[in-house]
Amino acid sequence: MSIAKYITSGMEIYFSADNNKEILRIPYVPPDVDFSSPLEFELFENHKGELLTLSGEEGLRQVTLESWFPSKFYQWLGSVTLAPICIDFFNRNRTKTLRIVIVSLSIRLNMLCKITDFTYRKKNNGDISYSLSIQEYIDPHGKR
Repeated sequence: MSIAKYITSGMEIYFSADNNKEILRIPYVPPDVDFSSPLEFELFENHKGELLTLSGEEGLRQVTLESWFPSKFYQWLGSVTLAPICIDFFNRNRTKTLRIVIVSLSIRLNMLCKITDFTYRKKNNGDISYSLSIQEYIDPHGKR
């Protein structure tokens, strides 16, 4: 891919299942993707009655994506995966640990994740609008 196309194409998001046996590239990534990186903390009151904050560890990262899957090939999108295959991928792999890879000029993310919410609906033109929320998964066996 040329650097000019990379700059203008924005962000690319890939999901993989079963150790890269199946890979899905999100067909259209909107300009707004929500990233959350919470920080654990605890509030407590000291002996003077003052409220203090104790910062803890970083929480599990989360990504929320609201977009649409195409029901047909749109020339301006190029070669993409159509809606039925995308929906099938997320429905079949809903309970599995997936890997998400996000690449753009400003964001690089490669992490294991679990789907926490996947909702979709058919639009008048046949395309499928959807909302997908994922949360970082920490493998208890230490595999990344």
